[in-house]
Amino acid sequence: MLDAVLELAQQGGYDAIQLRPVSELSEVGLDTIYRYFKSRDQLISAAVSEWLQREYFAPAPDWPQGDTAAERLLALYQRTWQVWERNPKMLETYVRAALAEGDKETGLAMQSIRAIVPISVAILDDVEPEYRADVLTIASHIFHSAMTSVLRGQTQANEIYAILERTVRRLAQHPAMEGHRPKSWDYAPPR
Repeated sequence: MLDAVLELAQQGGYDAIQLRPVSELSEVGLDTIYRYFKSRDQLISAAVSEWLQREYFAPAPDWPQGDTAAERLLALYQRTWQVWERNPKMLETYVRAALAEGDKETGLAMQSIRAIVPISVAILDDVEPEYRADVLTIASHIFHSAMTSVLRGQTQANEIYAILERTVRRLAQHPAMEGHRPKSWDYAPPR
């Protein structure tokens, strides 16, 4: 069932995921789907959660590469947006499913926060705590607004990393980031 949901999401996004096509693709009856999932949104959230784990959360700890904290943060953000650039329909599905859930403590947005924030905190471990909190807050807000901006068609997914990169480079100029900046302004994370 979850694979069928993901196939439909990757083909047509959130609106393409309807229970009858899920039933047909998965060869699972509608009554069985409803036995396991109370709603379409719950089914979509379960499928997206599985996809996030495989494509994003599991590999993310290996993404931070570089000699300084700023370089590792840039690498993490670059790889993160590469996932979304390769899967624009999944980005749309993720955002819409997370919005449909609301502020659930176990929802997709909280899963993302619990998986990625600790990586960012570890990257910035040696940075002054108050400034680290500011950097993480700024990055988090940019990430969330960027996702919404892409969903609304205001920005292309392939433009987001450049925005995050400029932000990290500017934040790295603060005195609290002394010794944590990219070694050169031309530094680019390995792809």
